[in-house]
Amino acid sequence: MTRERIIAATSKVLAEKGYDATTLREISREAQAAPGLVHYYFGGKDQLLVEVLQEAGQRFNQTMKLLVQEVPADQALDAFLTKLYERVGQEPNVYRLRYESFSLGLHNPLIEPKVRERLAQRREEIGSVMAKVLESDTKGSAIDPNTLASLLLPLFDGLALQKIMDPTFDLDASYQLLARMLHSLLSHAGE
Repeated sequence: MTRERIIAATSKVLAEKGYDATTLREISREAQAAPGLVHYYFGGKDQLLVEVLQEAGQRFNQTMKLLVQEVPADQALDAFLTKLYERVGQEPNVYRLRYESFSLGLHNPLIEPKVRERLAQRREEIGSVMAKVLESDTKGSAIDPNTLASLLLPLFDGLALQKIMDPTFDLDASYQLLARMLHSLLSHAGE
């Protein structure tokens, strides 16, 4: 219970203040936990950021697994895009922390492999949805779902970043156009 409170507090404080401005003392205060417990469970701020990102990733991965299992293949793409679109508004802090981790991962040897691992997991998650979408193509698709996933991941992150940085950005129109583009691409994939 305390560990989960610390992770939730870390997510909140890091998203509000950013990595550099966040202190373990603030995290402890937000979690209503003794500072020694933060060190005991996590060791430091680097490991806390990694844990927060992994927990958020695991939650979303579970959502995506359920989606792939429950939604018919011909509806999987639209359901997937809807979930991603909604997540930007529902969990902007997760995206803020992702961007923070990207920057830190370029220079921090503890965070770098975790960011690389999380990016690979996200490509795999997106690839599994794209594989299901491609199953509904009776002509047999020439598109590799993992390659498509590697193109879509930065697109999704970039759209979320634009919305977070500019609340007037029309995320809805962007997702509608993306859906049309993907449907067109996939409808011509077997030709």
